[in-house]
Amino acid sequence: MRFVTLILLAVFLFEIALGGDDKANVRGLGMAGATTVTSRTIDAIGINPALLAYMGIARGSEIKGRIIDAETKQPVPGAQVTIKNLNLSVRANFSGEFSLKNVSPGNYTVVVTQKGYETLVIKGFKVTPNSTIKGTIGISRKETAQETLVNFSELNFEVKEQRPIIYNDNSSFTMSLVPQIGIGIGANFLSYNLYLDYFTGVDSAGERVPKYLTDDDKRKILDSFRENPGTLMSQIDVKMLNIAFPIKSVGIALGVRERVISKFGIPREFMEFMLYGNPPGSVYSYNLGIGGAWMREYSVSLGTKIPFDLIIIKNINVGVGVKFLQGFGYVGSDDLNLTFETADSSRGYEITASMRGVVKRAGVDFLDPEKKASFTPFPSPAGTGLGFDVGASVEVLGLFTAGLSITDIGSINWTKNAVIVSGDTTFKFSGYSTQEKIDSLKQSFEDYVNSPNRKKYEGFSTGLPTAIRFGVATDLKTLLPFFPGRMLISADYFQPIGNAHISFKSPKLALGVEWRLIGLLPLRAGISLGGFEGFALSVGTGINLPFMELNVATGNLNEVMPGGDLRHFSIATELRLKF
Repeated sequence: MRFVTLILLAVFLFEIALGGDDKANVRGLGMAGATTVTSRTIDAIGINPALLAYMGIARGSEIKGRIIDAETKQPVPGAQVTIKNLNLSVRANFSGEFSLKNVSPGNYTVVVTQKGYETLVIKGFKVTPNSTIKGTIGISRKETAQETLVNFSELNFEVKEQRPIIYNDNSSFTMSLVPQIGIGIGANFLSYNLYLDYFTGVDSAGERVPKYLTDDDKRKILDSFRENPGTLMSQIDVKMLNIAFPIKSVGIALGVRERVISKFGIPREFMEFMLYGNPPGSVYSYNLGIGGAWMREYSVSLGTKIPFDLIIIKNINVGVGVKFLQGFGYVGSDDLNLTFETADSSRGYEITASMRGVVKRAGVDFLDPEKKASFTPFPSPAGTGLGFDVGASVEVLGLFTAGLSITDIGSINWTKNAVIVSGDTTFKFSGYSTQEKIDSLKQSFEDYVNSPNRKKYEGFSTGLPTAIRFGVATDLKTLLPFFPGRMLISADYFQPIGNAHISFKSPKLALGVEWRLIGLLPLRAGISLGGFEGFALSVGTGINLPFMELNVATGNLNEVMPGGDLRHFSIATELRLKF
């Protein structure tokens, strides 16, 4: 009992996933985010709602064939075929043909009767999910209703499974048992190793003292910028509750998600200013970027299969997700520029600083520094809006599946404590520093910020972090039937196109695999290029039981391997109920 308690405690503790973005999708994390056509059930929420259609595709199978006279091989019109356990029956037509559709998976007793013939009882008639079971049944003439007992295995029936190319877990109901939390922080400049090397001091007689940076040290720090400006980004992604289930031919998912995003743009010139200072005659000018949002969404997603196929395209699925959004805080800057100019030595020590740009912010009361309201997890929102996800997936040539989705379409209208600050001002500082001059400079800055001419209260609207996703995937067994187990291979392209204040701009490519040599133990791995993280290596596994699923994964594995920079890291696990 103590061991079981420890295991459950570990599951709850490791529900925290360091990573952000869609890394709260643990199965997707193990495949480096290649999820546009591979997500199923609750994983499809916010990724591609069309994939919910696989829950709505009937799991029932079709039993069809012909009833013939065992001696003459002629059809027996009007023969009745009954599935005894389901009280389901049908009569053969004039050609002796019959069809029973939407038969649930299971083992049944099938009875064939016709006047003047024996009653044939077929035991152990096995019906597998999404299959077509086809065969010919011969019955012999008898003057009495004599019963003849046979086993299904003795009959020459053909069983053809109508399994999608991308295999499904065939769950009729899936629910996350505990909240899934994704926490991510990372930077595309500097790294944790550089921080340890240059910003934590050095040991001297048992004490930490400041480290003197050489020109080579400073150059290495500046060369760490992968792009200019560099970006420091963090995100908390909490999927509070997710449920997915089918109603007839439609897959439905309900979700509650919390997102807190922050983003800071740090120009390389700013770091150069911090490292080298501002010698006389120097001019530093750089644009700063500030963005952040706290949002909550309540979503309903639907996916269904279009009831027709084209020549080379089958299983055409479409889906849509609708989100009611509540915004609790927002900040975003536009063209926020800061310039420092230091006079040359002939004019004395004089600094001229200028600042211009626009900053928008809004928030609930406890985010307003002028109000002292207590924190509550269910505050009155500062803004509301609607968001949408749309998607589609198709199977092409019976070889691979392709999918396209656009997520987070929409906006939030901020009306509570909405503030827009805009202006263009210049500050001057000359001579040696004195407390009086510092206080004067501070007061000038506060007068600028609080000036009613540069600050106005009004509502404003901001977009969501909209993104386009495109993916293709196949099951290697489709191409190589002799391959052991089933290996899913998936490739994705991810392109952000939404609010740049709370999303990154660079596209991302991902390649992931999932190998099920043992059905209960999937093995996952993937690599990704581009995006905010650059190169990333991911691995994952899980235990897939008929009623429950446990998944674990880690991303950015390359960051902790020898030679890694420790810019990003992620680890996650989840526990879900299904049947």
